[in-house]
Order: sequence, then C-alpha cells, then structure tokens
Amino acid sequence: MKLKTTYLLLFIGIFTFSFCDESKTIATVCNVENPLEDFAFLKEAKNSIDVIDCGGKSSITQYTYNSEIVFEVNICDQIADGQTIVYNCSGETVCIFGGIAGQNTCPDFEDNATNKILLYGN
Repeated sequence: MKLKTTYLLLFIGIFTFSFCDESKTIATVCNVENPLEDFAFLKEAKNSIDVIDCGGKSSITQYTYNSEIVFEVNICDQIADGQTIVYNCSGETVCIFGGIAGQNTCPDFEDNATNKILLYGN
C-alpha cells in the first residue's frame, strides 16, 4: 500500500512539474521585461530619484488606468510645487497632478487606477 502511494505521489509530482516552463513565466509589461531599464523616460526618472536628496519620498508606480498600463512618477513628495506625472507605455503624459497651478488632469485616477505595483522608490 505504501509503495502504491509513493508511486502515485511521484507520478503527480512529475506530471505537475512537466507543465512548468520557466521561460514562459517571465511577465512582460508593455512588451518589455524591465520597464525601468527598457523605457528611457522611466530610466531617467529612476536616475533622478537616485540623484536628488529631497528629504521626502519618491516613487515609480505601475497601475492599470482606463484599461491600459500606466506609470506614476512622483519625484520628491516634499516639494510643495512638485508635480506627479502619469505616463503610458509610449512615454506620453496621461495625467498631471500638482505643480504651481495645482493641476489635476485626471480627477478619477484615485478611484479608477488599479493593480498598483511599486516598481521603484525610497
């Protein structure tokens, strides 16, 4: 009986792992594997975060907004007139928040942005 159980578990293990193909498990975002390195606008934002010591928090966050992948770039939340900009995969500006004028070009962003993933931050 123990031998049959052992063979059954071994068969299930082999069967389960035979369908795992690690080469296909790499997730892509906007058709790239590493948006922080593959998109110039995000690489530049990351480098700015690394260089600027503002005493506040900075981040690059990925969301789904209006059915597309977007990237929120917030460089130094302590700057009173600083801007947070949301880009799409092409590097086009989708939303702007803050700044001297106190812009809010996407008033529904907070309610409709989902699938939050922090890509980089301090």
